[in-house]
This record gives sequence, C-alpha cells and structure tokens, in this order.
Amino acid sequence: MNEAKVKGAGKMSKEARFAWLINIPLIVYLLCVLLVPIIWGIYISFTNKTIGGPAKFIGFRNYVRLLTDKEYLHSIVNTLKFTFFAIALKAVIGTAMALSLNMEFKGRNIVRALLMIPWTLPNIVAVYNWKWIFSTNGGVANYLMRTFGLIDKDLIWFGSAGLAMTAIIISNVWRGTPFFGMSILAKLQTISGDYYEAAQIDGANVWQRFIYITLPEIKEVLLLSTLMSTIWTLNEFESVWLMTGGGPNGSTQVMNVYSYKTAMMQMMLGRGVAVAVIAMPFLFLIINYIAKMMLPDENAGKRKRRGKG
Repeated sequence: MNEAKVKGAGKMSKEARFAWLINIPLIVYLLCVLLVPIIWGIYISFTNKTIGGPAKFIGFRNYVRLLTDKEYLHSIVNTLKFTFFAIALKAVIGTAMALSLNMEFKGRNIVRALLMIPWTLPNIVAVYNWKWIFSTNGGVANYLMRTFGLIDKDLIWFGSAGLAMTAIIISNVWRGTPFFGMSILAKLQTISGDYYEAAQIDGANVWQRFIYITLPEIKEVLLLSTLMSTIWTLNEFESVWLMTGGGPNGSTQVMNVYSYKTAMMQMMLGRGVAVAVIAMPFLFLIINYIAKMMLPDENAGKRKRRGKG
C-alpha cells in the first residue's frame, strides 16, 4: 500500500514538473505583459506623474483627490447605470434570442449566422453606424419615430443626458446580445427533449416549462455570460468616447472616459491610472468567481477518490 502511494506521488511529481515546464513560456509572457504593467501602474498611481514629467511619490493623495471629486463620483454612478441596464437588456434579449433560435424553422442556420454579425464587426464600424442612426440630421432613429407618429420634431439624441445614455446603452446591447444568445443556445441544445414532453403531458404551459425546466438548466451559463459581459461593459471606453465623448455635461462620462481625460487631456497620468487601480479589486473578484465556475474543483475530486477508497 505504501509502495503504491510512493509510486503515485512520484508520478504526480513528474506530471507537475512537466506541467510547469511546458507553461514556462506562458508564465514569462504573463509576467511581461500583465504583472509588470500592473505593478508599474500601481506605483504610478502613488505619484504625481505627468506626461513628459518626472514621477514624485505623493502617497494616497491621488486617491483622496479622486474620492472627493464630484466628477469622478458621478462617473462611477454613470458606469453603474450604464452597466446595469446594458447587462439586464442583453440577458433578457439574449435569452429570448436563444429560445427562438432553438426552434425548428426554415433558414435557421442563416438567421444564426446573421445574428452573430453585431459581435463580429469591428467596434469602430459599429459605433459610427450607431452615431449616424442617432444623428439629429438624417438619422434613421428620428426618421422612423416620425414615420410612426411617435415624435413631431427631431430629437437631439446627443444633446440630452437621458437620450445620450439611452443611445450608448442601445449600441452596447446590440453589440453584446449575440454573445448571450449563442452561449445560452449552446446549453439549450444539450437539454433532453424528454423533459419537455413529460411536462407537456402533465399539462405544463410554455411559461411553466421555461421556469421549471429551461431556466434551471441555463442558469449557470446565464450567470457566467453575465459576469463576463459585466467585465467587458465596465471596461467600455471606445463606444462611449466615439459616440458622446462623455457628454453632454458629463452625463455619459463613465470611469474609463474620466480616466482618459484625466491622464491624456489634463496630463495627470498618476491620477488617471489611480482610477483604474480603484476598480481592480472589484474586477479581480469577478474574474476569480468566473475562474472557479469554469475550472474543475480539484479538491472535490480528491475528496471523491478518498471516499471511494
């Protein structure tokens, strides 16, 4: 018994050494492009570094200034508002999209391919298309709303706080919904049809079948998609910057736009980087949770093997 354990331990040790050996290039790469920049960024956030100027250590002064800056605090509110509504809409519309595409109909594969286009397009192309759609002069949104009698005169989408926020949320939802749809669709196709047949025989309607069969089956994929999309949405910069520039009057200025303006336009690099550093713990928590969901629980496997033994 002891001899078998020793052989098993030796085998595991060899496997562990081999795993470390083949992962050395990846580890070096991550150190160079991830860990070193993070450490440098954290250090810079504690300095008064300006673009083209020297860096002098000033302790927590950047963080104190940020936490007492109404513009920064307002950018946090904007970020949370933008993220909440965008994620909620993407989850609901993506689920509906997956349920629709899971049905049998002629040309289903073509429709699936077409609905992936928003997610595959270059972001800058999508953003400028939406900027044109919401344009005051010749914009499609105003034209359609006038046609259906919803408005009497053109709306100035990027001149009103509420409309500007609505515009960037719609743009983000349009682009991100296919990720939810395809992720949930992949899970839907693994659900046995016997469950639905049995429920239908028992008299369950469509809504009851969705609540008691579909939703429990897709909840993990839905949660994982939500967490991953939350990270991407919180880090959104390009769409907001190109569509509104954070305006009007800072009403769509999310944290990344504030960070960019502070670091690149006001030249206060240290304070701009501090914005990202403040957000890091929250993002790390989400990433850690995603990793636990996606990676197998090794300890659970060990406990199961011990139980059998």
